[in-house]
Amino acid sequence: MTHSIDWHHKIKGEVLYNEPLSKHTSFRIGGPAEIFILPKDHRDLQTIFKHKGNIPLFALGEGTNLLVRDGGIKGIVVCLREGFKSIEGPVFSTSKDGRETGVFKVGSGVKLSYLAKYAARFGLSGVEGLAGIPGSLGGALIMNAGAEGTEIGAVVRNITRITTTGEVQIIKRDDLEFHYRRTVFPPGDGIIVEAELELQKGDTNQIYETIDRHLSKRSLKQPLTLPNSGSIFKNPPGDIAGSLIESAGLKGFCIGDAGVSIKHANFIVNKGNASARDVLRLIEHVRNVVKEKTGKELETEIVVVGD
Repeated sequence: MTHSIDWHHKIKGEVLYNEPLSKHTSFRIGGPAEIFILPKDHRDLQTIFKHKGNIPLFALGEGTNLLVRDGGIKGIVVCLREGFKSIEGPVFSTSKDGRETGVFKVGSGVKLSYLAKYAARFGLSGVEGLAGIPGSLGGALIMNAGAEGTEIGAVVRNITRITTTGEVQIIKRDDLEFHYRRTVFPPGDGIIVEAELELQKGDTNQIYETIDRHLSKRSLKQPLTLPNSGSIFKNPPGDIAGSLIESAGLKGFCIGDAGVSIKHANFIVNKGNASARDVLRLIEHVRNVVKEKTGKELETEIVVVGD
């Protein structure tokens, strides 16, 4: 049923079958996607929704903050990369109180680090704190990604998504709810393709200094030499997940080739050939030990998908 549609003749983008998702996630872990599509543009997405029928669909960006189970993903995996990396703007304006702002229209496939540097060229502030977060804008909008007191939700004017019926839907800021590592969207489903972001005019030198500081901090404190998905757990109220894990004596603890990073305890690294099962068992072990030793419940930030 899934392979009965000749996707190669329906869309302009690339179509692969039984594509290992370990090639497309920062963890380098994950079974195959039954159908893996790299849409070229918005029209490709609309065509996919038009013809897919009841075939399940999962949208993938840079593959960070994600664990794909070893059985892979049934149905279609749509990977939003090359056709969704445009940035338009900025369009500058001045408010009644004299504040100068700039508005960008940003594709969902744009990496956060690139977005921060791009905005800095124009002296625009508001996303520089996100420079050290791996991943792209689409995933950041879904998770309301943030670091060092900065969250992407603070600068969103509107979000554009292609609905499951192929319609282009613009969701205004007032219809979105941004919470800690979670965004609540209006009813309905679809794939985010772009967003308008409104940034404040700032001091260009200070903006670049902030970007450099975040990138340096990431290099010093995060295990960039080994595959990982980013932070595994959310910070509990009033606590830091990494500190709780470290205080529980779990730095360096491994199950199979999945290990708690010795550099940052809220990261699990793939030390060679880790399976998703290894990672899930390690996550559960960490939660249990932290609960036993500190009384704190850790909630996962990483998204787990697949069979």
